Amino acid sequence: MAEEKKEEEVVEETVDNQEETVETTDSKEESLESQMAKLQEEVNTWKTDYYKVFADMENLKRRLEKEHQNSLKFMMQSFIEELLPVVDNFERSLNVQNPSEEVKTFLKGYQMIFDQLMNILQKNGVEVIEAQGKEFDPNFHQAVMTANDENFGHNIVVEELQKGYKLKDRVIRASLVKVNE
Repeated sequence: MAEEKKEEEVVEETVDNQEETVETTDSKEESLESQMAKLQEEVNTWKTDYYKVFADMENLKRRLEKEHQNSLKFMMQSFIEELLPVVDNFERSLNVQNPSEEVKTFLKGYQMIFDQLMNILQKNGVEVIEAQGKEFDPNFHQAVMTANDENFGHNIVVEELQKGYKLKDRVIRASLVKVNE
């Protein structure tokens, strides 16, 4: 009987130990699950922060590339603006009325130089704004005078007093024009 009692005690101790192990395992599993949930939240937070920073960097990269392209595109603008009065003077000198033969010869060379200058400007994106006979557009023309000419329609440019120029898609000098009322 003593042996049976010892076996019962051993069985009870084993059952008690197993119950304690199950309770310990359950509490460990609960703590592991809570730790995993916390870690998953932290991972999600880091992912969100990463995506935000990545998007910010991509936007910054695009903005800097666009600014760089614009600066390259228009870096010649101030130089061209200073050169335009020279072009105007060239055009005025070529419009001599009734030149002599000597002056005509001189003007041929002068015209060649002017054409070269205009070709260089065109290669660099400078365009002349067409005005004569076109409808008045305040984006490209500056009206300095008005006229009442029946040969032209309403709001049509009658005369161009000074040429306007564009650099690529930007107006660098508007045409000074006389507009029909």
